[in-house]
Amino acid sequence: MRILLGVVLIIYVTPVYFRVPLGVAVESLLLMLGLIGVYSLIQIGVSRRIVGPRVAAVLAAGLLVALYIGGASRLPILGRGKGQLAAVAFLGFSLIVAGVRAAPGCEVMAIPGLLFGKHTEVACLIFSPLDSVERKLRSKRET
Repeated sequence: MRILLGVVLIIYVTPVYFRVPLGVAVESLLLMLGLIGVYSLIQIGVSRRIVGPRVAAVLAAGLLVALYIGGASRLPILGRGKGQLAAVAFLGFSLIVAGVRAAPGCEVMAIPGLLFGKHTEVACLIFSPLDSVERKLRSKRET
């Protein structure tokens, strides 16, 4: 389900990259690299027990939502759609990586988890309910 949603998001956002000016596309891609850096810091904080899993879950989801909302503004770095493009593309790629790796926990932490070779033990505020539904469906099929 994650892979399918990730592919849909990537198919949705890819044509936008070809319609916007080159500078907007490049800045959006740089924002995605920045997201990987920030989520890597969250990964390090969770693995060293500096940040608790609940705080990390709120940070992970909140950061992506804040970037998307900030993209609608006229802020110099993330405004004028750059933040929105970066947030949707990052979420799409993260969903695909999480689905392929069968990574438990928060999907936006899948790329840093891939880089560090670990699964992050952070619940996702958005997809954790889907996880419970998937577990129930699997248990019904196995019986």
